[in-house]
Amino acid sequence: MRALYLLPAALLLGGCLNDTASLRLGGNDHALTLQARQPYFWSQTVELEAVMSRQPDCHRRSRLDKVTLGEVSVDVFRPEAGEYAEPILILRQGANAYAVSTANCELQKFNAPPAKPGTRLGTFQREGEKKLKYVAAPAASAAPAAAAPASPPPAQQQ
Repeated sequence: MRALYLLPAALLLGGCLNDTASLRLGGNDHALTLQARQPYFWSQTVELEAVMSRQPDCHRRSRLDKVTLGEVSVDVFRPEAGEYAEPILILRQGANAYAVSTANCELQKFNAPPAKPGTRLGTFQREGEKKLKYVAAPAASAAPAAAAPASPPPAQQQ
């Protein structure tokens, strides 16, 4: 009989998105995690939070702007060295951009997205209906070609 009372609660919570995905940044103690939460199954908005962690020095959670279910996608960029005063990652979520400090784990929203965000590392995105996943960007096509050994010159005819 108790199972009948729990059924409505299970139906209400069954459609909610509540997942995380992480990007490791050089070891187990340094990571960026994105958490996506849909508070109610009927809600079309998703709350996003970025968690920057560099243990044992800092661990901080910061809110990003809410998005709709279809807009759960956050690109991660690494700017060129020396572009900013401290090492940062740039998160791009639609028209919004955020700077995440890898030194002190703070997040700050840009007034306008930077024109050159840097090298795209990958994207946090939904896979299927419920799963949040980090998908690394494919390696630059020029890099493998440069690393490939040169083919020997064709044999000369005598």
